[in-house]
Amino acid sequence: MRKIFVTGVALATLLSAGGATAADFTIGFAIAQSGWMTAYDGDSSKGAQIAIDDINAKGGILGNQIKAVYADTKSDPAQAGIAGETVLKQGAKYMIASCDFDMGGPAGIASQKAGVLVMSICSGSPKWGPVGIGELAFAAGHAAQVDGYLMAEWAFTKKNWKRAYMLRDTSLTYTRAQCAGFEERWKELANAAPGVDTFKNDDPSVATQITRLKALNPQPDVIFICTYAPGGPTALRQIRAAGITQPIMSGLAMDGAYWLAGAPGLSNFYVPSYGSIFGDDPSADVRAFMDKYKKKFGQAPATSLAILGYRSVQKFAIAAEKAKSVDSQAVRKELEKFSEQPVLGGVVWYDDKVHILDRTRVLVMQVQDGKMSATNEYIQSSKRVPYDVLFKE
Repeated sequence: MRKIFVTGVALATLLSAGGATAADFTIGFAIAQSGWMTAYDGDSSKGAQIAIDDINAKGGILGNQIKAVYADTKSDPAQAGIAGETVLKQGAKYMIASCDFDMGGPAGIASQKAGVLVMSICSGSPKWGPVGIGELAFAAGHAAQVDGYLMAEWAFTKKNWKRAYMLRDTSLTYTRAQCAGFEERWKELANAAPGVDTFKNDDPSVATQITRLKALNPQPDVIFICTYAPGGPTALRQIRAAGITQPIMSGLAMDGAYWLAGAPGLSNFYVPSYGSIFGDDPSADVRAFMDKYKKKFGQAPATSLAILGYRSVQKFAIAAEKAKSVDSQAVRKELEKFSEQPVLGGVVWYDDKVHILDRTRVLVMQVQDGKMSATNEYIQSSKRVPYDVLFKE
């Protein structure tokens, strides 16, 4: 890595942060590099690598080139704490942890204990913050309940769908939280609760749920399914095969085309996304990011979570520049002041109470004839998800 000259003032700043060498600022990635979590951490961490490239090309953070070190959690919570300790021993002064509270939390706890700011690369849990891990913990993305909030608003106010039905996958806190957000916002907008049924991601059949859905009178205008692959595509295939044609919406976990073969020919399906991976995003910045990603890694990311990886580094850099320091506490205080702070593909908010996005702006993606594409329609939360709702599921 090219070494650069650092002035005495800059050196003092870096050393006061308990820093690395004068020319390096080390980010530690305690993420899954093997096992099932790589589906989430993999693209996200690659997006972070592009942010590092971009920032270093512009002179680094406060004149210091970013150096990355990695440790594999092996998709095992028991290994996450070890991975966190490993990157801290390698000099990490900022940690990026896995996309899930259970999988990344132990690394986050290690970072908090060491006084090092940590950001989950794409978790939807508000426990990344003062209520859970501690004041030095943040999440790069939005709370799972925000998915439901956003899609309820879009359906009711933009599409004029007035009767909703929820199919709740009860297998994860994440999916239960999505539906909790949708139900809360729908009741506010429609003055009526949506219909609801449940299933589990590993259920081979949803025939019973389909029978109950088809028996409804009147029929719903829209269906919101809180789920993820592989069970989500299986349920969608059965719903459409049963002749149910209403529009179906889901959350961020169903972004990307990797699962579409499990529901062939699917149409009239909508999900929120941080940006399109297909080269048709309305934002020139997102399109440029996707081009860089393909050039560096040989293919497009599987989902828009790669954008969150970029933001994980970008947000620290913005806050450090505002603080004129890489000290974790100084950066934390600046992150907590973010209010509609521009980042790749959108804007972000934090405050001293909530260290996950309790509102966001997303791009609506659609699936028609088995192909996913951008709708060119951005939606932004009209209100924050109430604090108590952030912990509902």
